[in-house]
Amino acid sequence: MAEHKAWNWDKADAGSWKEPAQIAHYLAARWKRKGYSRLFDLGCGLGRHSLFFAQQGFTVDAFDLSASALEPLRAESADKQLNISVRSGDMISLPYKDDSFDCLFAYHVISHTDTAGIKKILGEIKRTVKSGGELYVTLCSKNAWSYKEAGFPVLDENTVIKVEDGPENGIPHFFADAESISALFEGIKIIDLQHTQDMIVNGKEYGSWHYFILGENRK
Repeated sequence: MAEHKAWNWDKADAGSWKEPAQIAHYLAARWKRKGYSRLFDLGCGLGRHSLFFAQQGFTVDAFDLSASALEPLRAESADKQLNISVRSGDMISLPYKDDSFDCLFAYHVISHTDTAGIKKILGEIKRTVKSGGELYVTLCSKNAWSYKEAGFPVLDENTVIKVEDGPENGIPHFFADAESISALFEGIKIIDLQHTQDMIVNGKEYGSWHYFILGENRK
């Protein structure tokens, strides 16, 4: 299994990672209607979604491999007196008990591994989310330029290592297709599945593809 590496936030445009994704607004409303209270923000980065969900009344557990990225989140959470618990570690072995969470949000995170790693990560997600709880995750798509055409080093049939200047240099990326999603999400009822091309992001041409998946955990 590939070694997992944290983002190099010194090379990231931190400003563009402060605003919550639009889907977070929908999920906050949906999950509050369902009576969910404890939310896991897996791969929280600088904490934009942890802060947002906590402000919506959720008890949030924020988790990321980058310990340095979590310090500003801890400070802002304490300053605003938000109910956020912050921990650092590797997502292949989550330091939480079985059935800890009502819902889980993992936005552009769990693809940062290889084929063996994605299976372990999804196993940890299934373990820690309650039966009947929901999860929202994204996966890189094999339609993406970075998989099909970039010429990045190949780690396995589904994984390349990005070698370009920026925060993800040296980080493995797992890419999915429809068939692999069906196999990986065994035991999870898929409620909504979108396959989307990102053409312009933050006003700049981007041109990548992702799967956006809302599912219900069934144990």
